[in-house]
Amino acid sequence: MVADAMTSTKGLLLNAIGRLVLRDARITAVRQLGDDLRAIALEGDGLRDVAWVPGDKVQVLLPTRDVRTYTPTAWDAARGATELIVFDHGASPGASWSRQARPGDRCRFVGPQRSLQRPRGRPAVLFGDETSLGVALALHRADPHAPLACVLEVGSRARVEAAAAAIELPTAALLARTAGDGHLAEVAAQLERHLGAHAGAQLLMTGRAQSIQAVRSRLRGAGVRDAGASKPYWSVGKTGLD
Repeated sequence: MVADAMTSTKGLLLNAIGRLVLRDARITAVRQLGDDLRAIALEGDGLRDVAWVPGDKVQVLLPTRDVRTYTPTAWDAARGATELIVFDHGASPGASWSRQARPGDRCRFVGPQRSLQRPRGRPAVLFGDETSLGVALALHRADPHAPLACVLEVGSRARVEAAAAAIELPTAALLARTAGDGHLAEVAAQLERHLGAHAGAQLLMTGRAQSIQAVRSRLRGAGVRDAGASKPYWSVGKTGLD
């Protein structure tokens, strides 16, 4: 999952004090999940004996000294390995890095850090988009027997369906974006149905900040009082959310 962008000022600071806060890893594999989605596997001694909770984030220091935030899909603390799913956001530094990433490349990052959590054993309903595939997979793997319904707004249903199949993410409802965000009415309706079908389900909202706000407003209008936990990963016109 690609997520929120940070300013280069933070990147410069992290680069200056890197030995104190950054974990050092190497890319061991880059798996293409589609034209604009790829899984990047990382390994390194600095990833061993690390306390990671599914939904936690890492902040990667890119070669350009920009910082991008991603949600690992898993973490093997014994082997010192993790995996990120990266979605290309056009010509952004994160997209450029993921397209150029090759096995053997160095990768430095801060974390893991708390971001979005799912109580074990509790049903959950996740809203998001292409940037939410990483957290969706992490939450599913953490508790595969508890219901997890995913409703994602996407640019291309075919591409995201292929990516979801490649990472073995259980079926998710994929709704294509429409002009004027007209699709969000159906997003809210599907979320409401899932919440009604699973008593006590936790609502988790991720992805584009504007969509989260609009969907939350529709749910409240429909009588859904629990706004749920939210973590915007990006926002139109902004380059820093974290």
